[in-house]
Amino acid sequence: MGSIALDEVEISSSREYPKLTENTIREPPVDVSQAHYDYSTIYKILSSTFVSTISFVVTDEDGEPSPFSLPMTAVAGRYDPRNPICEDDGSEEQYIREQESFGEGPFDVYLHGNSAMMLSRMTKSKGAMKVVISSTKATVDGVVLHFAPNGHSLNYRSCVIHGDAEPVVSDEEKRYAMHLLTNHMVRRRWSSVNEVAPEAMKKVQVIKVVVRSASAKIRATNINGLEKAGLGTRDDVWTGAIPLYEVLGEPVQSGYCPERPMQKELVEWKDRRNEEERSYAEEAAKPK
Repeated sequence: MGSIALDEVEISSSREYPKLTENTIREPPVDVSQAHYDYSTIYKILSSTFVSTISFVVTDEDGEPSPFSLPMTAVAGRYDPRNPICEDDGSEEQYIREQESFGEGPFDVYLHGNSAMMLSRMTKSKGAMKVVISSTKATVDGVVLHFAPNGHSLNYRSCVIHGDAEPVVSDEEKRYAMHLLTNHMVRRRWSSVNEVAPEAMKKVQVIKVVVRSASAKIRATNINGLEKAGLGTRDDVWTGAIPLYEVLGEPVQSGYCPERPMQKELVEWKDRRNEEERSYAEEAAKPK
């Protein structure tokens, strides 16, 4: 990858990713007030998404560019062997502080999933490879209904992250990434299950994306203001926003240990996440 020209970089605060050609959101048609570049916003969107879409282009045997788009689990991290993650996830205060710290500065992204093995082989054979990560949940938070077809919209949160992929090879960093990825799926899950076997860890494929730039787009409001003429001639058209949110349903036992009750922290996590998703969508639907 070539170096970035200085004139591509807009002056921004130290709490934001630089605005480059690849990540700057411009109008029209995008409302620039919906654009965000700060670490905190991008981290929060990524951390609330179970699956991300990893997109990249490689050259095939005939020398032609071949695009790929793979669903994978993605989580933000900042590996520092001098400051290891707390193996038992620490106290509640420690855990929350550690999670929040990822949104206070630049972070890497760790990828895991069945597609990681293919991506790992590609990075090893071709060297560092440019990839584009986008949250598959451009999370939809509501349906916005207008007086006319062209005014309809969605409330949503989405982010796009640009960076270079490389396989994680050290056992320590791989364990760190798996710790984060496990807790990304279910809060504090790493410390409430059996320890991963060393031989199993050797088979795990993890990719790290060194982030170069990122941006986010958010719409969180009701219908925008409009002139009186925009009401149209019909007097029966309902307008507004209908909240939409993801719900974790009732757990279904695996059948292996039917006598075991669901762990308390799992119940609390499920209820908390459902409430957070519902509250956000309902708040986003309110007129601003």
